[in-house]
Amino acid sequence: MSNQNSESDADLKRPDTTMPEQDATGPSGMPAADAVETAQEGMPGDAASAPTTGAEGEAAQDLPAAAIGGEAGAAGGGAALELQRKKRRRLIFGVAALSVLVIAAIALFIRYLLQPGPLPDLLPLPGSINYRPHYLFSIYGVEKPVGVAVSPDGERIYVTEMGGQREVKIFDRDGDLLSAFSPPYTEPTERAPVYVAVGPTGLVFVTDRLQRAVFAYNPEGELLDALLGPDLTLSEYAFKHVPDLQPDSTHAYNLFAGTVWIGTPDGGEQVLPAPDPAAWAPLGVRVGEQGTMLLTDVAEGQHKVREFAFDLALAGSWHEFDPPELDYGTQGQGDGELMFPNSAVTDSTARLYVSDGNNGRISVWDAMGDYLYSFGLGVGDSALSLPRGIAMDERDRLHVVDAVEQCVKVYDVSDLEPTFLYAFGDWGTEDGRFNYPGDVALDSTGRVYVADRENDRIQIWSY
Repeated sequence: MSNQNSESDADLKRPDTTMPEQDATGPSGMPAADAVETAQEGMPGDAASAPTTGAEGEAAQDLPAAAIGGEAGAAGGGAALELQRKKRRRLIFGVAALSVLVIAAIALFIRYLLQPGPLPDLLPLPGSINYRPHYLFSIYGVEKPVGVAVSPDGERIYVTEMGGQREVKIFDRDGDLLSAFSPPYTEPTERAPVYVAVGPTGLVFVTDRLQRAVFAYNPEGELLDALLGPDLTLSEYAFKHVPDLQPDSTHAYNLFAGTVWIGTPDGGEQVLPAPDPAAWAPLGVRVGEQGTMLLTDVAEGQHKVREFAFDLALAGSWHEFDPPELDYGTQGQGDGELMFPNSAVTDSTARLYVSDGNNGRISVWDAMGDYLYSFGLGVGDSALSLPRGIAMDERDRLHVVDAVEQCVKVYDVSDLEPTFLYAFGDWGTEDGRFNYPGDVALDSTGRVYVADRENDRIQIWSY
């Protein structure tokens, strides 16, 4: 009995591995042969499609999973590699672009050091860009400034003032006062400096309405000579009356005192009677890059522009003064006529532009002295009321100070006909506003200097 029980326990623990007997009809009641054919055709019940059990089934199930996992891993690894490649390409491109920008910035900086100028003019941009300058700062310490000029290197600013001591003041580029000067042996009530110009060698020329002369100074303000008339200089007059005069002697002149002073190198002094006043009244003065001097003459009945040859401004001395002269215009209101011309400049083609003050226009002549046309009359933004000082930049943009409109108007005159571009400034006492402006000057770095008379300052703008 115990044996039977043991045997029964073993039978319970041991799985039954005997297969059940099947009849000839197969699992679905079909004949066995048909079931085999159906299995071979891949119908349900096919050995290939039936679930597999046991070790073989587990292995069979693991193989497709490993294959799928391998393909997914390979795909994931490829995507990550491609992403790294894209990041690397972006990094290389960014570094290359940054390198180009740094090189361009260095090149631009070097070019600015070699040839300073407004940034848009330094960039290789297609066409021309025209935009208004912006206000920088003002120079104070002047009384009723009427004229302004800049040295060729842009380091010195010369200002004439009609108030106070009526002298010419020199400021540095930052607006700090360096010194002041005036004609020797004259009092403030005997002089009236108006316009000022600086030649290519640094000589400073100042027109004086009361002395009826154009004084020439060195850059420090020491008097060198003077134009006493369209055909007479101070040194020429002195050498005619003192034949053995030394070339390095000094000279001075005062119309009201009727006297010419001559200083000798040994400290001596000689006094001569002054020549009779010339029949002229120089007002505006400009000196071109080649040394050509342009004077506006407002003597009664003969308002005109006088052009003196380039050797006048470049000559070492004026002891023998006989320069060729070309005159533009006559007094009047018609074409080719002038009423109180204030300033004259030329463009790159040698055309002459004159601020025809009381006619409210700019009159233009060609290089041969033939009248061409005028502009600025009428109404609108391009119209002028009382043009005073004018200046031309390297791009043939004409800057015109309008004392009544209280602004500076800019025209493009590079073509056959002028084109109005813009105006800047307005009436007022705040920064960037004018109160009866009188003159304008430009330097090579894009700065614009405006004599703001009634605000007692020089305004500095910049492109």
